[in-house]
Amino acid sequence: MSLDAALFLAINGSAASPHWLTALALFVTDRLPQLMAGGAVGIFLAGDRRVRLRVLQVLAAMAMAWLLARLGQHFIPADRPFVLGLGTQWLPHAASHGFPSNHASVVFGFATAIALTAGRWYWGLLALVAAVLVAWSRVYLGLHFPSDVLAGALVGATSAWLTCRLLVRYPMRRPLATRLAWGPRRSLQATEPVSKAAFQWQVH
Repeated sequence: MSLDAALFLAINGSAASPHWLTALALFVTDRLPQLMAGGAVGIFLAGDRRVRLRVLQVLAAMAMAWLLARLGQHFIPADRPFVLGLGTQWLPHAASHGFPSNHASVVFGFATAIALTAGRWYWGLLALVAAVLVAWSRVYLGLHFPSDVLAGALVGATSAWLTCRLLVRYPMRRPLATRLAWGPRRSLQATEPVSKAAFQWQVH
């Protein structure tokens, strides 16, 4: 038995598992990704221009992660555990390929984008905890091997890094990018008032 299969069987829930743990896994896998996406859309609609730029990066990261995961599942012939006769599958699922995990890709795209763009470190930590819970639930419910969710986490993190970098650097030229980007703060020189003498020199 491979290490991946052994880890799967150690995490996968069985009939002897606590009912509250199974209920938690079902809630996390069904609702948490929806709450993440819905919360991001709500903040986008209610926020100002600067907030919308940040949320746009998060939503773009989730969309790219979803697309890359779908492409991976289409072209990589990796069966799900239940198809191979391993473990217990708690949710009905088609016999589609499971590598990488689409859920893990999207939620780790969300978490990484939050970590890269949020002004407070704890928002990134909370998003990461939520993403780990979703990844765990996919293995617990028998829908993916651990390697599937690890690959999904990598796809999501890469998607977030690319989209955050592209949306700040290319569509938003300076000085607009300087005013709205979330990276390093503007230099003090850019915010200092121009003296009258310097202004006259620039005019002449």
